[in-house]
Amino acid sequence: MKNDGKMLSVEQATERIRAAGFTSINAARIREGMKQGVYPFGEAIKMHEWVFNIYTVLVDKWIDERS
Repeated sequence: MKNDGKMLSVEQATERIRAAGFTSINAARIREGMKQGVYPFGEAIKMHEWVFNIYTVLVDKWIDERS
């Protein structure tokens, strides 16, 4: 997925969160947490496969609130 400045892929979100110092976070944890509604920075939608909409501004807000 191309980063258009508003949306991130799971991998891009993982890199951004890990770069902020949250080194225990990985892509699998983000996927599962989003499926369970634990992470508030996007939506996990069950279609044929899971689709994850992750918003840059909400990832940054999540990081800021925990830094």
